[in-house]
Amino acid sequence: MDYQFPSQLFPGFYNRGPPDSVSQHRSGSWGGYDRVTPVGGAGDLSSWTFTARHQVKGEVWSPTEPAPVPLLSPKHSVLWPSTPPDPMDFVDHMQNFYSDHYQDAFGCMSEILGHDFNFESKKSKLYSANMQKMKRFVDMMKFKKCELAYSSKVMDSYATMLTDVMHTIPPQLLGSLLHEELTGQRDRMLVSEEATGGALAFVPFSHSGSGSQHGCLIYPRRGLHLLNFHTVALQHQREGPSCVDAKSHPPFSFQLRGPVRQISTASLFNHCCVAVRSDHLCGVWRFAETVKPRLLQAINTTEVATCISVSPHILGEVLVASERGAAVLWTVGRGIQKIREDEDNLYFNAKSSWRWCEFSAHPRVILYADRTGVELTDIREKSATTHTLFHISNTSECRSGERLFLSRYLGEVHPFHHLITTQYSAYIIDERFAAMPMIKLDHVMQLPPIFCEIVPGCDASISSGGGSRTTKILLGSHRSQEITMLQYSGGRAEASLSQGPPRSLHRPQDSLKHLPVQIPHRLVTAKSRLSSPALGMTAYV
Repeated sequence: MDYQFPSQLFPGFYNRGPPDSVSQHRSGSWGGYDRVTPVGGAGDLSSWTFTARHQVKGEVWSPTEPAPVPLLSPKHSVLWPSTPPDPMDFVDHMQNFYSDHYQDAFGCMSEILGHDFNFESKKSKLYSANMQKMKRFVDMMKFKKCELAYSSKVMDSYATMLTDVMHTIPPQLLGSLLHEELTGQRDRMLVSEEATGGALAFVPFSHSGSGSQHGCLIYPRRGLHLLNFHTVALQHQREGPSCVDAKSHPPFSFQLRGPVRQISTASLFNHCCVAVRSDHLCGVWRFAETVKPRLLQAINTTEVATCISVSPHILGEVLVASERGAAVLWTVGRGIQKIREDEDNLYFNAKSSWRWCEFSAHPRVILYADRTGVELTDIREKSATTHTLFHISNTSECRSGERLFLSRYLGEVHPFHHLITTQYSAYIIDERFAAMPMIKLDHVMQLPPIFCEIVPGCDASISSGGGSRTTKILLGSHRSQEITMLQYSGGRAEASLSQGPPRSLHRPQDSLKHLPVQIPHRLVTAKSRLSSPALGMTAYV
């Protein structure tokens, strides 16, 4: 356990008042003196140098490929043409139109030629087609007819005349239900709480001599009901773009009884534990590089589960939080222990049933969060001693209406650090100094981030090359597919510093201009597929 802490921190002043109150320790528009720290200087004060809390420059990521590369090959029924058709080839364009828009192409013919087809048993008139053979063929195949396809003219006439008098559902009830549904759809468009955390994970294995990195990619398919463990190889090339080889091994698949909402992983002693959350079902798998994935245990939950987290300290321990506000410690094969339950929000009414639960630096101190804040809970005591780690509107520079959307334990970066994100900012907090954000990273996104991926860097004091790489924080949204990269350094021997401004990475739909030129209706199909909501995000360097 690394207990090292910076010898000198940034001085800061945190008020207990409203979030828009101004601190007294400021010099006009130049800001407060909590923004810099002295770097060195033992002589005269004029010879001292200072470092800003927010650095202007940072590392830049350059995309190696302008277009997204699919991991799995497309189905044979939907083949993407290697070259676009000739604009002057009328026959090819008509063939594409008949294949992609057959309803528009052939639907009008039924109206034009409808009077020339006879479906009755009696003899047809001259120059009309008798469809009795077609009807007998369909009956012989026991084709199930749609009851809604047949209607009565008398009933249609009564419905037209009495539509404002006779109601299947009372207008007052229908109006309230419609308003509730529209409100729910608007909230789900802003942020999808059920997808928080992401349903995508990558577990790296050992490096091979060929310069490739092997690992296991975990993702759902077929309506999110099929969980796949797929061994892939990342080919890093000095010249040219890197590639992903997923054809060497077929995936191991497990059919679930519910859609996959979140995947949490933790590796220890070359073994990986994978926890998967569905709405009312949670399961735990275990595998290694040479061991096939196997299901250890699955449980059903009465309430909708909103979070699942695997312990980075003890394999087989999992935290599960539900909408009711209950958090349980699930020890695979031994049972479930309720460690906390809060029906209301922590600090104020946020009108949200979302709950989050994660581990911390100590195996028996857990993090419990909702939209209003974060608390640390020591589950070794029966009274469940709690301590505030982060509090909306009680922390410096919080905005009015700000809400917490995700918390992430940064064990791979620092054993005591936590990342807390809102719709406006990201905070790096040390759990040993609760309620004191070490660093605040501003990010601008159209929709709140619910996916997070950490790429650890090296501290300058421990880097073998003398230089330091910044720690990258990737924040992703669900519907807009936005990905924002934040960078910071320090946190051990040096104070934490933010590096550079937030950087927006390319979205899949931004690559349409790099794809081959397509005819309009296929371009619309490609845009629709690339603009579908994201399920998760993962990264590895």
